[in-house]
Amino acid sequence: MAQHLQREIDKLKKKILGLGAAVESSVHMAVKSIEERDSALAEKVIRSDVEIDHAEVDLEEDCLKVLALHQPVAIDLRFIIAVLKINNDLERIGDLAVNIA
Repeated sequence: MAQHLQREIDKLKKKILGLGAAVESSVHMAVKSIEERDSALAEKVIRSDVEIDHAEVDLEEDCLKVLALHQPVAIDLRFIIAVLKINNDLERIGDLAVNIA
C-alpha cells in the first residue's frame, strides 16, 4: 500500500512539474509575442491555455483520488495539499499569460 501511494505521489510530482513547464513556456511566448508583435505566437498562447486548463482539472482530480483512496498523513498529505494550491496558481498564471498575449 505504501509503495502504491509513493507511485501516485511520484505521478503527481511529474504532472505538476509538467504543468509548471507548460505555463512557463506560455508566459515566455506571451511576452515574446508582445516584443515581436507576433499575432501567430499570441494565438498559440491562447490555444495552449485550453491544454493548461485541462491539465489543471486532471491534476486536481488525481490529487482528490489519492486523498480519498490512500488517506495520506504527515508529509504526504502536506505535499498533496501543496500540489493542489500550486496547481490552482499555475492555472491562473496561464490565464494571465493569455491576457498578456
